[in-house]
Amino acid sequence: MYLMQLIYSTTFLLVIHYCSSNEDIYKEELYIRPLASGHTYFNLLFTTVVSSDILKSNIIHHYHLFPKVIADVVRSNGVSEFHVSLTQGLWRYDRWGMPIVGAPPGAEVWAWFNQDEEKDVSSRWTSFAHELGGLLCASLNFVDSNVSSSSPHHSFRPQSIVPKSKTFKLDNSLLRYAVLPREIVCTENLTPWKKLLPCVAGGSNHKGLAGLLDNAPKLHHSAYHSLRMDLRQICANTECTLTQLELSMGLAIVVDTATSKPNYNEWTFRSIFGSNIAQSCPLSSLTNIYVDLQLSSTHTFNISPEPDYTIKQGQTPIIVYDLHNEKRKGTTFLMSCNYNKQQQISSTDNQNNNSLPSIMVHRYATGYGARDGGIKTVIKLNEQDQTEQITLLYFEQIPWYFRVFLHTLKITTLDDNSIEIKPEHISYIPGKDRQRSYQLELVVKTQQSIIISFEFEMAFLKWNEFPPDPNHGFYIPSAVVSTYLPSKSNYILRSLNSFSLNQSLSSSSFDGFVRVYSESLLVNLPTPDFSMPFNVICLGCTAVALAFGGLHNLTTKEFGFGEKRPKIPFRQRLEDLKFRLRASRHALVQRLFKKKQHEHTE
Repeated sequence: MYLMQLIYSTTFLLVIHYCSSNEDIYKEELYIRPLASGHTYFNLLFTTVVSSDILKSNIIHHYHLFPKVIADVVRSNGVSEFHVSLTQGLWRYDRWGMPIVGAPPGAEVWAWFNQDEEKDVSSRWTSFAHELGGLLCASLNFVDSNVSSSSPHHSFRPQSIVPKSKTFKLDNSLLRYAVLPREIVCTENLTPWKKLLPCVAGGSNHKGLAGLLDNAPKLHHSAYHSLRMDLRQICANTECTLTQLELSMGLAIVVDTATSKPNYNEWTFRSIFGSNIAQSCPLSSLTNIYVDLQLSSTHTFNISPEPDYTIKQGQTPIIVYDLHNEKRKGTTFLMSCNYNKQQQISSTDNQNNNSLPSIMVHRYATGYGARDGGIKTVIKLNEQDQTEQITLLYFEQIPWYFRVFLHTLKITTLDDNSIEIKPEHISYIPGKDRQRSYQLELVVKTQQSIIISFEFEMAFLKWNEFPPDPNHGFYIPSAVVSTYLPSKSNYILRSLNSFSLNQSLSSSSFDGFVRVYSESLLVNLPTPDFSMPFNVICLGCTAVALAFGGLHNLTTKEFGFGEKRPKIPFRQRLEDLKFRLRASRHALVQRLFKKKQHEHTE
């Protein structure tokens, strides 16, 4: 008995020691940027860092802040890192500048897998897409096949920061990338995404910055709305002898905050999110709010309350609120902002103020008819920022029913179409009907704005391959342009060294990596008249309904011969008619007489 108590006590102490020595780190950050277009950009970021031992399958794990379901999905499918985004709307680079993290319209998923001799990558990618889709209530089960997936060679390199041996060679067969441009984002995706956050106040309510999402009226009525989740490995120390897992969960929205007054904007936390921050999250080691005052040179700001301190990113002042500050503990954080434009700025001054991003991408569908078409992508560079050539990595994934002709590929400058540019590298994988999509990657070095164009042929689909609304059209996913911006860029971008904004702002190093997405295209394929079978069915049913009564009587009733009625002379019929008229007249007179007599009596 004493031995059993000793064993139980020792086990309990070991569990307590393991729990107390847990090194999970949780950070909450909110980045706010007023935009010159009258909108305001809000980016909520929740970062969790945990030991990478949590993915080992030979030990029992204790989950403190890291969501257990994410660890189970990653561990069971042998995922090294993954990135998923669900976006509604299109980011307007020419009006809003550069986002912290870009995302294409719809759903985008890409993941790197570990080398496993027992299971192939395709089967693990299918399982991972199904489990992740069920976790986020999204239709990610449509990205599991080779028809909608690809393995880019250069565009989506691993973002994990881990030590690599000298013999390490990147194998793109371990990468899977897929995009669903038609995926719709709604509250069904936000609710399970919110449940992965650790700061829960009770029921479905949350503490800290996550509490702003419990009842946000303008969240799904915004001009741009993007949910994302990123998991990767990072170094745990400066020597990088140990690794950790970094889970970043972000929500970005762009809300129209303009008022009826011209050039005047106003917003509060309650008007945008429906509530204020009641209390900070006790589990978070950092809860900061950053307000980017990039427009301070042309606008007058009135922000309440007063910030805790101010930092500078390049030439841009950023005010910071620390919700773990002693003076803010136990109080509700209320924030309001109003700003107005002082003077009208010309387009030349606007460019001088670096309000235009360093790179913008637009894409158009060309051609006419139901057989031939093409794609033209315009990559505009802010040539005032380009003192030397910039390397652009261009990626396209096109469905198999748009048969791309590589010999029609043409790269020219925007100013002069006669000047052609030869790409440094071309990676092209032709598609196969109903088996594989087309994949095109280009490496282009240029100092000017360029146009990339090519042609395709539209395939004829089988009648059972059309979606329920075939006349809506078929989507071509967004083109992806990856590059490094110059170090003098004033935009706040997510650093590859750390997904946390606090470390990105405080770090002096600037990698400048950015991934820009174009518009997704909607193209009409040759579509048969699906209304014809409906018309035939309606016509046939109508004919059957009209003929059914007569056919039913002929087939069910019995026919017999009856006695022939005697023929009545015409004179007798006339006498009968006169008698009926006299009788009707007499009855009418009697009725009127009785009515008058009744009235006289009263």
